[in-house]
Amino acid sequence: MKLTIGITALFLCLILTKVAFAQSHEQCIHCSMAVKNLQFKAQAQTQSGKIIWFDAIECLVNYLKSKNENDFQKVQVTDYNSGKVIDAASAYYLKSKAVPSPMGANLSAYMLESEAMSVQKEKGGEVYNWEKLKERFVDSEFGAIDLHHNHHNRPDAYAPSGIMGDHLHPKGGFMLSLRYMNMYMNGNREGSSKISDESIYERYMVAPQNMTMQMFMLGVMYAPSDKLTLSLMQNFATKNMDLTARMTMANGMQMLNSFSTYSSGVGDMKVGALFGLYNRNEASFHLNGGLNIPLGDITNRDNTPMMNDVKLPYAMQLGSGTWDITLGITFKKLYDKFSLGIQQLNTLRTGTNSEGYRFGNLYKLHTWGAYVISQYVSASLRLSGSIEGKLNGEDSELNPMMVPTADPNNYGGDLVHGSLGFNFLLAGSKLILGAEIGIPLYQNYNGIFMNEKFGFNASAKYNVF
Repeated sequence: MKLTIGITALFLCLILTKVAFAQSHEQCIHCSMAVKNLQFKAQAQTQSGKIIWFDAIECLVNYLKSKNENDFQKVQVTDYNSGKVIDAASAYYLKSKAVPSPMGANLSAYMLESEAMSVQKEKGGEVYNWEKLKERFVDSEFGAIDLHHNHHNRPDAYAPSGIMGDHLHPKGGFMLSLRYMNMYMNGNREGSSKISDESIYERYMVAPQNMTMQMFMLGVMYAPSDKLTLSLMQNFATKNMDLTARMTMANGMQMLNSFSTYSSGVGDMKVGALFGLYNRNEASFHLNGGLNIPLGDITNRDNTPMMNDVKLPYAMQLGSGTWDITLGITFKKLYDKFSLGIQQLNTLRTGTNSEGYRFGNLYKLHTWGAYVISQYVSASLRLSGSIEGKLNGEDSELNPMMVPTADPNNYGGDLVHGSLGFNFLLAGSKLILGAEIGIPLYQNYNGIFMNEKFGFNASAKYNVF
């Protein structure tokens, strides 16, 4: 746990350093990105004298769509060749893929038409005056902002905190992330119905009471190309379980004895890849792939009233022990004030681990919708369902008659969750904070398993570049 705290502190220091750097730049009023590429910078001055900034010409023109241009004292762009600020209405504009602009419309500005034509002759593309440019922006294809690259500039462009692998990065993009997950379980269910301790004691010696799982996950994402983003994630977990044993004394009397077990340490590592298939008109569709590297300990032990140094049940171990493959798809669509998303993931277990078993295959479906409350805040609702197969094999050290969590027949089942979350954009949209709380709407286990009460997810993601 000290290692986890140390890494977390280091990560937060890096974020704060980057936040301070980002806050030294102006911020685009339209897309919230930091204004750093001076060749494409634009600005407008209100009647009160306030200067508002844009990180690209396309942001300026899109912003003016819903404004009266005459309400501004000045509307200015930056001459691509000289870096001087010039009047937007008298400038000429080149749209060329060979001159990419920050938000994807490939627009650059020039003081003279001859200068624009000269660059056009070398780079290709089309030249427009101010009025013609605004007319062409009526076609969203012409002036569309690339919301799925450029690190997303809306809070709802990122999925809720409980979703991973929801977006690609532009070529060279690099993101650091820290996630915290907490799940609390209380009591037990058999199938979909709650079951009492007395019913458990008819088949087992010990009845689970409460379980808390906490996990920190450090992540890195890097994009070697616009269509491919790679990821690496490592988690650190702690698990606590409170149990009550019904013990028969020498005189035949029965006594209840409460105790706790605990495990903590490094969990499995996950490497992944996202491959983009479609990214247009504020919609994106990509493939998800991943490999689980079994670094988590599956031989954790603890003391109990019945025996010291006993191996803990499957649910208390820190990893799967197998090389698991995850395959899936993700689709997202942004609208004016809200967004929708769907993700389907399949985790396929391979082989048998060193203790003689493997968990069942896991199939998950997430759907969510998010609403933009402000430029920096969005709220989301998520509905998730999962189907997990039965555990195959068994650990020979575990006594399946001791406690339900040691019985391999009790693993797997169907779950449905509902979650409410919020996303926050800070530091010119480079820092994304998220929080989400969820409750189970339906639980149906293959046998006897603990009753889930709620789950909580929090995340901090920072786009380094």
